[in-house]
Amino acid sequence: MTALLEVRDLVAGYDGGRVLDGVGLTVAPGEAVTLLGRNGVGKTTLIHAVAGFVRPSQGSVRVGGREVSRQAPNVVARSGVAIVPQGRRVFATLTVEEHLAIAARGRSWTRERVYETMPRLAERRDHLASHLSGGEQQMLAIGRALLSDPRLLLLDEPSDGLAPVIVDRVQELLLDLVAGGMAVLLVEQNLRMAFAVASRVLVMSKGRVVHEGSVTDFRADAGRARDLLGVAG
Repeated sequence: MTALLEVRDLVAGYDGGRVLDGVGLTVAPGEAVTLLGRNGVGKTTLIHAVAGFVRPSQGSVRVGGREVSRQAPNVVARSGVAIVPQGRRVFATLTVEEHLAIAARGRSWTRERVYETMPRLAERRDHLASHLSGGEQQMLAIGRALLSDPRLLLLDEPSDGLAPVIVDRVQELLLDLVAGGMAVLLVEQNLRMAFAVASRVLVMSKGRVVHEGSVTDFRADAGRARDLLGVAG
């Protein structure tokens, strides 16, 4: 299958420092890939580089065959990329409805479809984001991202700080999105969720992808998982 996202030999960092050191990966339409690794290896930097928040010094990022590696985030977004950042980053003084009204610009994903997909947001539409639970804020962040009609959804630690029952709801939503043809690149420390959503796993170390393979094979090799992540698969 032709890749929707193609990252090749990507080098990027901050203030002259190198965080990504020649990263390459692909994600196909309707595929979920999970990006694993210890803290500080460059996972978030990679997500931000794909989204246009970090400008690489070398390498290539292509979305649907179009080079976007040195484009502004709004240009990358128009190519079909949406990000759900770590920590959710919703605006405390805006209501759910106001968040979604500001973000709404797609034709496939409308506010009505978001509310149908996540009924709890419909129930809380007039509530300020600061009055939402962590799980509700995460749903809002995902709903906001979907309103741009993305082909590729980038998620950075979506289970962080959530109760297990809410993690299960986020997991179900992501599975539905992938089944509908969306490409997903998922950074996640919750291995149970990561392995349930993704079919392929990439492991980063020191700014490089050091392992790539199927989730099934990775889980079957507990020694490799332990060596790469410090945990059993």
